Amino acid sequence: MWKILRPAGLLGLFGSVVALAGCASDAELDTLKPQGPYARTIDSLSDPVFIVAGVVFLIIFGGTGYLWWRFHDDHSDEEYPEQIHGNFRLEILWTIVPTLILVVIGAFTIVTLVDISSREDNAMALSVDGESTMWEPEVVVVGQQWWWEYRYYFGGLEGIDLSDARNLPPADIVTANQLVIPIGEEIELKITSRDVIHSHWIPALNGKRDAVPGRVTYWKIAADEEGVYFGQCTEFCGLSHSRMRMQAVALSPSDFQAWVDQQLEPAAEPTDPAAVAGKAIFETQCARCHVVNGFNGPHDDEASKGADLVSNAAPNLTHLMSRTTYAGGIFNLYEPDGSLDRTQLEAWLRNAPAEKPAYAEGRRGMPALGLGETEIDNVVAYLQTLGTAPSIDVIVATEVE
Repeated sequence: MWKILRPAGLLGLFGSVVALAGCASDAELDTLKPQGPYARTIDSLSDPVFIVAGVVFLIIFGGTGYLWWRFHDDHSDEEYPEQIHGNFRLEILWTIVPTLILVVIGAFTIVTLVDISSREDNAMALSVDGESTMWEPEVVVVGQQWWWEYRYYFGGLEGIDLSDARNLPPADIVTANQLVIPIGEEIELKITSRDVIHSHWIPALNGKRDAVPGRVTYWKIAADEEGVYFGQCTEFCGLSHSRMRMQAVALSPSDFQAWVDQQLEPAAEPTDPAAVAGKAIFETQCARCHVVNGFNGPHDDEASKGADLVSNAAPNLTHLMSRTTYAGGIFNLYEPDGSLDRTQLEAWLRNAPAEKPAYAEGRRGMPALGLGETEIDNVVAYLQTLGTAPSIDVIVATEVE
């Protein structure tokens, strides 16, 4: 009896583990909870496929289990099942039926791929620097070790060579790790990479798409409702691949316009003595890689263009405080009550490689700057002048574990 029950018990244990593994109620990367039209299209394909696969599983393993139960060798007799080798009808049946199933699934898969890959003109009205313009919602996505950059060109991308991600022209807005989009709009993504292959994936809004150096991959996302949608790099890309996250922050059209207005403002000149001292440290230690618009000059200034190119391995920090994460989206900039998470930010400035594995000597990741505690305090004071904190709702929604 034990010999009979042991496999069944192991199978039950395996099934229980699988079931429990899928029971997370707050899974950030749940592909089964689509929040946009393209994610729903994928879900509408995958659900029937899972059902078909489940039926096939039950038939095959159920039949196998029955045969094992009915004809397992207990040495009590020499009874064997009827041999059906050479049964032409059965062989044709179990060849044609799987073929037809795969053909049907393949046909619906092609239709789905065409649907989620198609592009259409959907310009939206937007005010840029006080002037009304029609913006074709496009965002350039640049993957790099180990963070994501998002570049907004409100004048359009015509004539811009996106294949050389190390020499992109200055954009109207450059942000990191958090893609901000208006709800109800198809957002076209032009995805590329500055170093190795990455893969951009925000499952609630669409499937994944590779970021390849020297190549531009087209993709699109859309969100139905305001909220925050989490994503993750899904192509192994080195030391901190697992620490290369992103978020899509979906806002109402009016809130998106307010965000654009805020992002277009240059950095404010600090007045607090500590922040002034921090800016001086930033100029000597940080501005070699990071850009702060207004600090380095306006976009049409040669100094700003040069800094933008030099910073090809570091985020633009002009509106750092308007974001809620940093270091590839793995650390929270704010506490749940809206106050600055000063402890973590100071730890990052004190010794970034100890907080996140990187290859700083190869310009992949932030190095340890060797700052003293007073210098760290001053730099934090300066960073706090860069941009305005988002609402407490956004801060809470974007908290990472």
